[in-house]
Amino acid sequence: RARPPSHGPPRGFLNPRHRPDDSMARLLAKAKEVREALYPVLQQSAFAERGVLTPDEFVKAGDELVGKCPTWAWESGDASRRKNYLPADKQYLVTRDVPCAQRAKAVEGCGEDVDTEGDFVVPKVTTPSSTEAEVDDVCASLEEASLQVNDDAAAPATLQTRRYDLSITYDKYWQSPRMWLFGYNEQHAPLTQKQTLEDIVSAYALRTVTFERHPHLADLPHASIHPCKHPQAMKRILDQAARNGKGVDPAQALFFF
Repeated sequence: RARPPSHGPPRGFLNPRHRPDDSMARLLAKAKEVREALYPVLQQSAFAERGVLTPDEFVKAGDELVGKCPTWAWESGDASRRKNYLPADKQYLVTRDVPCAQRAKAVEGCGEDVDTEGDFVVPKVTTPSSTEAEVDDVCASLEEASLQVNDDAAAPATLQTRRYDLSITYDKYWQSPRMWLFGYNEQHAPLTQKQTLEDIVSAYALRTVTFERHPHLADLPHASIHPCKHPQAMKRILDQAARNGKGVDPAQALFFF
């Protein structure tokens, strides 16, 4: 008896919950690279309509982030991996040595509620504010966290925290920023994928967060927050801001990222 036609890919295929073996992971990574390479560059702004960014808007948003938060900086990355639609010296953003003092299990259930949509978890929208004071507070917190590096170095090994390098790239296919994480243990040795997952809330692990090759670096795979829901979440923020009589400029996008 003939099997009815499928209305989607085979169960588990390209599903963030699926844990592919190394060969499948490499195949999927290559397919994503080809897909992004063939996808056209967004030229006209669609931030207000769809919550997406053009490469130029991403660069302006990155400049704003670097200007407000000195712990962030632009990087050029591996020359062989540079994207011609971004300036050579502004390929991606990075902040280093961000401390992670507790494992995710110790703090799960203490944060804000989330909305679950399919296999992805997205934060509930909060009312945005563009005041200089609140932006400065966020940046001051990041700087204070980075300054703890020297204090932890003098503490006993059992009290030292893990460290993460965080980077933000531009995803041409999803037309949005994409966050990447790479962690180190107390001896500054790279964390394994299993150890990294200990620092990620279980609702996100291997669902919205997967391990992939960094688009600008030729080293070990990084944990990445998948960007497919980011434009939708950004649009919800923009709509909420509009209802409250406020506007959000594309240059502010990374402060709500």
